[in-house]
Amino acid sequence: MLISKFFISDFSNRKKNRSFSENSFNKIKLVIVCVFLFSIFLIYESNKVNNSSKFEFLNKLLMNNGFIIKNIEIKGANRLNKKYILKIINAYKNVNIFSLNLEKIHQDIKKITWIKEGSVKIVYPDTIKIFLTEKEPIAILQNKDKNNLITKDGEIIFEKNINNFKYSLPIIIGKNANLNIYSILEILKINKDVADNIWSLTFVNERRWDIHFNQGLTIRLPSKNVQQAWVKFVSLHENFNILNLGLTEIDLRNSNQILGKISVDKKLIFKKKNL
Repeated sequence: MLISKFFISDFSNRKKNRSFSENSFNKIKLVIVCVFLFSIFLIYESNKVNNSSKFEFLNKLLMNNGFIIKNIEIKGANRLNKKYILKIINAYKNVNIFSLNLEKIHQDIKKITWIKEGSVKIVYPDTIKIFLTEKEPIAILQNKDKNNLITKDGEIIFEKNINNFKYSLPIIIGKNANLNIYSILEILKINKDVADNIWSLTFVNERRWDIHFNQGLTIRLPSKNVQQAWVKFVSLHENFNILNLGLTEIDLRNSNQILGKISVDKKLIFKKKNL
């Protein structure tokens, strides 16, 4: 029994040693190839051979030995379509992996307006890894000819992906609305149940907001003391179910009064008159 245990242990150790030796051999082989290829490059440099054939020879030599992009790993692209990243990397599909300009790739990735942060890493001999942090959209900016997602800092995301957000983010309209939306959305969060019924916001004359609800009601907020006015409306709704009274407008621009408009069905009035 004791002999058997020693035998198993010895076999296991030899197996681990063999695996370690094989890994070490592969690493040494890779280093030798790299040193050899780099030596060729230095020889060309020292001889001042500055023509396209020099690069082409070295490029093909490296590519034929497996130093070419075969694997692209993208982490963090949850909302961004990966085609924008792949388009950047595919520009290097005919170039050996040593010729990759990581700084240029990094700068091109940062130009994608979905990207907040990003990094690029090469894993030799044939893999490139890209790590991304996406921006967080908070609203949809509506213009005459197009719609775009925007962030809390007012940045516009141009890579369209609107359909995934049209039921979860409010629409905003008005000049410079994107630069002022975050503060008003923070105020509206005072009552999430009420805020969830908002479908759009209009920035009026770059001074104040009109809030439009799914129920057809518009709240006209003042340019100052906005939070105080919103709290007043929330309190009215909690006590009188304002959103479901058939009102079309509540004007809160004057802090000393509340003005309301109600929907009038003219056909119904005419029918009553003729009873």
